[in-house]
Amino acid sequence: MAEEHKKIIIQDLNLKIGGDINDLNNAYELENDLLVRRNQLQSSLNVVNNEVPTKLSSAVKKAELNSKQINTFKEKSLVLKSKVETFLHKIEPLSVELDKRFQAIHKLEYVLTYLKSFEKIEDLCRQMKQCSDDEQLVLWYGELKDMSKEYKTPHRAAYVNEYTHYWHNVLKDKFTKSYEDYLKLLKWPFTANTENSPPPKEVLIKFSNLTRYLFLIEGQPNESVYEDLEKDPCLPVRILLRPLKKRFVFHFTGSRQTARIDRPEWFLTQTLTWIKDHQTFVKTHVQPVANKLELKQVKAVDEFNAGIIALAAERLHTVLGLYQTQGTKGEIVDVDAAFAHAVDETLGFHRELVAITEKETNNVLSVLTKAEIFVRWLAVEKKYALAKMDETLGSEQWSEAVAAGVGAAVGSVVWVPRGADWFIALLKTIEDRYAMLPQPGHRLQFLELQLELIEEWRVRLTQLLNAAVGALMADTFLVADSSPHPLTAVINAAHHVRSVLLQWAHSLHYLQLHYYRRQFQHFTQQQHRDDDSETTTSSTDEDDETEEDNSKKEGITDETMSLKEVEVRAKKLALNDLSRHDSMSANEISQYDITSPIANLAVTEPLSGDTEAEEAGVFAEAPALLAHLRDAGLAALAEHILLEFKAGLRDYKKQKWHAWLMVEEMALSLSVPLCRPLSAMSARLTASAAKLAPALTSRLRAHLANDVDQHIFEEVVLENWFNTGGTMQFTHDVKRNLIPAFAPPNKVASQVNQLPKLLEACKLLNLDYDDARRLRAALAKRPQTSTAIEHLTGQGIRHIQPSEALKILNQRTDLSDATSPASVMELF
Repeated sequence: MAEEHKKIIIQDLNLKIGGDINDLNNAYELENDLLVRRNQLQSSLNVVNNEVPTKLSSAVKKAELNSKQINTFKEKSLVLKSKVETFLHKIEPLSVELDKRFQAIHKLEYVLTYLKSFEKIEDLCRQMKQCSDDEQLVLWYGELKDMSKEYKTPHRAAYVNEYTHYWHNVLKDKFTKSYEDYLKLLKWPFTANTENSPPPKEVLIKFSNLTRYLFLIEGQPNESVYEDLEKDPCLPVRILLRPLKKRFVFHFTGSRQTARIDRPEWFLTQTLTWIKDHQTFVKTHVQPVANKLELKQVKAVDEFNAGIIALAAERLHTVLGLYQTQGTKGEIVDVDAAFAHAVDETLGFHRELVAITEKETNNVLSVLTKAEIFVRWLAVEKKYALAKMDETLGSEQWSEAVAAGVGAAVGSVVWVPRGADWFIALLKTIEDRYAMLPQPGHRLQFLELQLELIEEWRVRLTQLLNAAVGALMADTFLVADSSPHPLTAVINAAHHVRSVLLQWAHSLHYLQLHYYRRQFQHFTQQQHRDDDSETTTSSTDEDDETEEDNSKKEGITDETMSLKEVEVRAKKLALNDLSRHDSMSANEISQYDITSPIANLAVTEPLSGDTEAEEAGVFAEAPALLAHLRDAGLAALAEHILLEFKAGLRDYKKQKWHAWLMVEEMALSLSVPLCRPLSAMSARLTASAAKLAPALTSRLRAHLANDVDQHIFEEVVLENWFNTGGTMQFTHDVKRNLIPAFAPPNKVASQVNQLPKLLEACKLLNLDYDDARRLRAALAKRPQTSTAIEHLTGQGIRHIQPSEALKILNQRTDLSDATSPASVMELF
């Protein structure tokens, strides 16, 4: 026994016996209780042992009896199976005969049903012939349509379809005539002279019922058999369009005056008028009927508008095709002008159509994008743009400022030439025309035209620049006046167009084209790789890996995409790029303001940034080439301004800087040889700055200051000895005269550092004697090492090389020593 059980028994005995050793009553009671329980258990065991043999013998007998019964059932089942097989074999001929007779009965029943269906069809048609109730006729016709859908056997299907077709035509003619009669009562089609009084209620009710009948009878159970039936627009709309088609053909085809092919605006305007006058009626009285019948595929207003627009599109296609044939016959004086006029009218028609219908319908635009018409459209656009470009730049007024003149507002920008303003307007007009084209491929072709025009514009500006530089005279820009000059006009024009292109490059329109072109190029390259996959080499594999890396950066996958997916992906990338630019800082946004209107770019300050890191986007190299042209013009202008200045420096250089008399600083004045060239340069700079954009003025000042700084440093500082008096005079010339000459009007001269080398040269010449000797000694030991550069940097000198600094220090007369007395004396 387990120890735990022993502990439990002991605890139970202790509780029952108790803790008093002298009181054993509990022990006697426990003993008696245990004896009684023992006797009961012994008695039970004896009874069980006596009953077991009896129960076992009874169970054995039952099992034997069950086994005999099972054997008996098996024998009976075998006998029954034998009897069943004998019976089936006996009645087999009768069963076969009954099956044959039942099959014949079923066939006769089917034939009877088949013949009754024909009788039913004929009865139904007979009733329809005798019926005068339109509602009942439509219901019975619906039964015919249901039977035509139910019956699939060839002969019966053909039979019911013939009747259905027949009654469709009968009911269509019947309801169409009634429909047209009620349309006359409604004074359809409407005109501007139609009375505004509403039609009688009973007329509208009957019109609505007839519309419902037409919807119910429309369509055929087997439309492939009757392909001549129109599917779109729906039958009620087709009837509504009939009188309008007749009027359109009557007025705008043939030899009538209203059908003149040089006046496409007549039929386009009439088309818009019909849509405006009738679409409300169709929306109010036709579409609700289709909605009640749950005809979800029916869009009555759209179908009606599309039907009228199709008339205009067909006529437009005919007119555009006639321009070439009529032009060859001499019936149209200027075929290209007529074509351009038709295109403008078509685009205007599309804009008004979208405003009226509030939906993008491209039926008419699809005419303009047909291959032969689209190619001619591009050619005509280019022809007139180049002609206008030559005309504009050939005019004397092209260089005039847009905001100049008596009527100019205070503070207006007066540096944008009229020619540049016109050219931007030309590009914007072309953009407005092709931006509505649905296919990005067509928009890309127009973008290519814009790029061609930009290049032509740059070439013409280059020719004007060369002519302007060749025509410069000695007194050019010497006197400030308000008259424009071709040289500054070319510079301003190149700068303005470049600024606008950079601004446009980050607009949604051009971003979409930019990314679509990249996606499309990747698409075509992928198609090409799929076609030429058999001829791949190791070098092409490396190129493919590079293209794959670039594609991943631009969000392009290697999956084969459809052109529609290419367009969707391009739009997504453009929107992402636009969002990125929207999150830029305010200073950066001022450079690429894509949200501000671009209508008046000619009279507004363009982008303020001018770094090569700016992305040109879809315009590729065009902004960079214009920047090169602009910088070439600024360089030519700077060279002209500095021509007299550099020539006058010969006398300034010959001054005896080594023997200059000491004068008090308050008594110093500008060196006499420098007066004339400096005043002439300042006058030319002022006159040029008044004609240039503010950003270009700053660039010109920087360019001039850099040239003057380098020239005087090389020709005066490095070529002369300086005593204390000469140093004071030269420092006065630089700080009090030269630097202010290049300082912008809104800045103090001391705040600008336009002449860094001359300022540092003055610092070297004005160093204390001891500091100058120590610096010279340090530079003399190791003039071309980093240590020498560190010594100069410690003195605040960063633009002068150590060898040049050493030469300047050596040419200070106060630092000359016994090693070179002769060289100093040779100066006197």
